[in-house]
Amino acid sequence: MTSRAFANLLGPLGWLVLVGGWVLAVVAFLVIGTENCAAVQVPLAGDLEVCQDTTSQAVVLLTVIGFAATVGSLFLWALRYMLALMDEIEANTRSRDR
Repeated sequence: MTSRAFANLLGPLGWLVLVGGWVLAVVAFLVIGTENCAAVQVPLAGDLEVCQDTTSQAVVLLTVIGFAATVGSLFLWALRYMLALMDEIEANTRSRDR
C-alpha cells in the first residue's frame, strides 16, 4: 500500500471520527443530563422531595468528548496531508532522477 492510498483512507476516517464523536457526545449529554427526584421522609418535617440535577456534568462531558473528537479528526486530516505531501515529494524526486 502506497502512502497516497493510505492518505486517501484517512479523509473519510477523519470525518467518521468527527461526526461519530459528536454524536456520542450528544447521546451522553442526553443520557446523563437529567434531573432525578426522590421522596425522602424526614422525621420532623415529613415527606420532602429531593432532586439532583446532573446537567452540569453532562455539559462538561459533552464538551470533553466533542473536543476530543475534533482534535482527533484534525490529527487524521493533518496526517493525510503529510502523507500526500510525502508522496508528491517522492514522485518529484523520482521524475528528476530519470
